[in-house]
Amino acid sequence: MTETTRETPFRDVPVEQRSLLSVCMGVSTATALREASDLEHAVRCVLANSIETGANGSVAYLCEFVLEIADALRRATMPD
Repeated sequence: MTETTRETPFRDVPVEQRSLLSVCMGVSTATALREASDLEHAVRCVLANSIETGANGSVAYLCEFVLEIADALRRATMPD
């Protein structure tokens, strides 16, 4: 039997007292972990480029958001 993700909310919105987004239940854990790794690799590439060119606030926000997604994908593969 293939292991799958569990629903994992993320991107908390305190004023709403809930999460904005969620990893869906039932995705293969291998797929979720591969996506997390690919997202983190993309952030590393952006940050490496930013060392030479500088980063603005929008790039920093995007990197933080992508890392939050990668973290949620990894957490979704773990048992409760």
